[in-house]
Amino acid sequence: MTAPAIPTETPARDAPRIYRPVLRAMGQTGAAALASGLLSALATKIIAAVGGPSALATLATLQQLRQAAVVAATGNGQTALMRGASALRGREQAEYVRTVAGLFAASTALAAGAMVLWPQALAALAGFGPAASRLLPWLAIPMALTSTLVFASALLNALGAIGRLAILSLIAPAAMAVGAWPAAQAFAAGKPRALLALLIFAAALSGAAALLALLGLRSQFEAWLRGPGKWWSGPAAGRACRMSAALLASGLAASGALLAVRGHITATQGLTVTGQFDAAWGLSMNQVTLVLSSLQTYYLPAVARSRHPAERDGHISSVLCVAALAAAGAIAGIAMLKPWLLKTFYSAAFAPAAAYLRWTLLGDYLKVTSWILSIPILAAGDMKMFLAADLAAYGVFVAVSTGLASALAAASGAAIGFVAMYATHLILCAIYLRRKLRVAPARGAVAAWLLGLAVVTAVSALNWGEA
Repeated sequence: MTAPAIPTETPARDAPRIYRPVLRAMGQTGAAALASGLLSALATKIIAAVGGPSALATLATLQQLRQAAVVAATGNGQTALMRGASALRGREQAEYVRTVAGLFAASTALAAGAMVLWPQALAALAGFGPAASRLLPWLAIPMALTSTLVFASALLNALGAIGRLAILSLIAPAAMAVGAWPAAQAFAAGKPRALLALLIFAAALSGAAALLALLGLRSQFEAWLRGPGKWWSGPAAGRACRMSAALLASGLAASGALLAVRGHITATQGLTVTGQFDAAWGLSMNQVTLVLSSLQTYYLPAVARSRHPAERDGHISSVLCVAALAAAGAIAGIAMLKPWLLKTFYSAAFAPAAAYLRWTLLGDYLKVTSWILSIPILAAGDMKMFLAADLAAYGVFVAVSTGLASALAAASGAAIGFVAMYATHLILCAIYLRRKLRVAPARGAVAAWLLGLAVVTAVSALNWGEA
């Protein structure tokens, strides 16, 4: 059945009402995201200055391996847990939370076992030599602690404890900043296990803080633990798994694609170039995370609760407009200051990363937009399309990165592949939203996005050769 036509413009009198919750959400979480990003940047600066590019590349690889393991350990089910705990009530809610807790515990144990039993395979995938494989079993510890953090954070989000979540987001980066100096010094002295100890330290503090924050909501927590109902529910498990399966496949594909590309860079150009590529990637990801993290607690629930296409499109338009302008400003600033930023947040040894950053910054703007357009697909429950768009984008990333390796250096090809990845994702999501969901964003939102694209393109072109 064809969806009814909907207006493409939001009445002017409704504009303040539509934009107010978006701005409020950005204000509630944006400051915490900014502080978290600064703390992460401080930790990265210390690691880079004391340990050099090799230390940064080693830490980044260990973090990527841990993240891939966390995705497997949680079934990438944080979103499914949050939605179920928010929507359900009473006995059904308690059964759902208990069942997902069991799923998390079982899959975390399996992931830890894989890291202990097959470290050589993981080391080879990351481009490490055989000697490094003895470090990887210890990653099971921060992985399990991070899995606990993911579970507790999802429940806090479902309970609307945004303030607690904001504070919680500062714990791990603060711990990394505190422990970065001794860990980097130990690495420089030939003790690479110090970087693993740093990850364990940060994960332990953040996991404990998450549990304490959850225990602070004692009445609801006790209702989940002691309320009526089963400890295991087949229907609840099916409900959670149907959504998380697609998210799990997407998350594993993302982690696997990045590990494969970084492994190729390491194998062909060495850890120093990999560390420089990581610096460009890190600057890009940090500013994108700052924009998106300030919106994610508001956007998905708002779109999912919409009862009319016009209401849904209003949410999409307001978020698109605000995020596009915010992202364009941040990207333009980084493009103009990239040599200084690389030296300030890393060191002079990372100056060559400017050549990669000029590409990844273009991809950042496309990433912000494609994320905004993918959320309505998730809210509509079309997990097949959601997964297909993600897999196609990651496939393009790997194909372009490796395809250009014969003509360009591996790191340069990967930076261009980043742009191609999110251009593909953006196009697929836009076509689906227009043809299947009949999404019609307001002309003002489209104009804001085009303005942001023009600003990003112009500033990048003017500063293209700076290094």
